[in-house]
Amino acid sequence: MDQLAERAGVHRTYVGLLERRSRQPTLAVAANLAEALGLSLSELVAEAERDAGTRTAPEIELLPAPPKRPADRTHLGECSQLSVMAGLSGDAIARAIEFAYRKLDLIDEQMRTSGSRPIVGLVELPDLSSLVGDLIAAGVAHASNGLYVQNGPDHYPSLLPLRQGFPELDVATALETDRPMSRSGNAGLYLTSRYVLANRDGTYARGKDSRGDTVAVWEIRFGELGDGDFHVAGTRTDNGRAKLKKEALDRMELVYYDSALLPYAKATGVYAQAH
Repeated sequence: MDQLAERAGVHRTYVGLLERRSRQPTLAVAANLAEALGLSLSELVAEAERDAGTRTAPEIELLPAPPKRPADRTHLGECSQLSVMAGLSGDAIARAIEFAYRKLDLIDEQMRTSGSRPIVGLVELPDLSSLVGDLIAAGVAHASNGLYVQNGPDHYPSLLPLRQGFPELDVATALETDRPMSRSGNAGLYLTSRYVLANRDGTYARGKDSRGDTVAVWEIRFGELGDGDFHVAGTRTDNGRAKLKKEALDRMELVYYDSALLPYAKATGVYAQAH
């Protein structure tokens, strides 16, 4: 159980809850578990259906894997705060982005081959942002060399330290120019990510009418946030989400920035200075 949890980037307690059927995994966690077990996601689902007593399992066709999408290291910033405060390197963030891309692209390839639309065409955008955030958190855990493990779905914080002296770390994600939303709005260390919907060939055109079907990360930031850095929707007792304030986002360290994917009409401030 310990080995499976480590390979999948989740906590061992969460694996136990899954085995006892006290929790249901998200799509991102299921994909991580499948990879850790040496299975495709469709194979894992087939095994689950057999276990559920359906007696029949869907035919499984092993598909050619799509090309891997790299995260350009030239888009990384200095990452000094990230290194000192969280023990993470810029390369770990790039690997986390590549991890998320790989999971999304493998799932989309299977869905397209079966005649279905990709994930972007099947889920609401808030759910897509949650999925992207979960995958980036899983990627950070995977690339952290044993420093962090991913927490359970919809649990705060997103990443738990495995070594004494390292902090908890939360991941908040948003689409395009939206400000990231936190599950809790609690003070702490945050890794924020924003993405756009590009075309499959990597090209991107700004505007809702020009959205493609491929997730592409354009910005990742890191920093320490306080209780006053969030606007809370609803109340903290009714699961209200907390949106990061603009001034708080602006002062966070720019860890990763791809100017070709900038969703703003014009690069200003830190974006005009970066690269």
